[in-house]
Amino acid sequence: MKRILIAASLFAFMFLFAPSSSNSQALYFFVTNNTGVTLNNIYVTPNETTNWGNDILPSDLFENSTSVRVDIPADYGTTCLFDMKITDLEGNAVTFTGMDACKLHTLILNGDGTYSAME
Repeated sequence: MKRILIAASLFAFMFLFAPSSSNSQALYFFVTNNTGVTLNNIYVTPNETTNWGNDILPSDLFENSTSVRVDIPADYGTTCLFDMKITDLEGNAVTFTGMDACKLHTLILNGDGTYSAME
């Protein structure tokens, strides 16, 4: 009986203090810069909001012909649809709307302001 009580206590302890897993998953995708210029900011916001929030570019500069991993902040909730704003060193910006980050693997940015998405 004592062994059962100890085993039950250990199980309860592991259950209570184990890392929690919520319905939201960490969302990330890769962005490839094929624009011909150096980029310096990436802002992402849930599609239903208008606040861009903080720059989430993992480094200060995003050189042409390179790729970076972009992590969606966990506090953005469980939505999959995002808007993204990317700026260059001269202050130019391009905005993409309604991107499905749950399906997106790689976003390739082109010099003419368009993009290609690979799922």
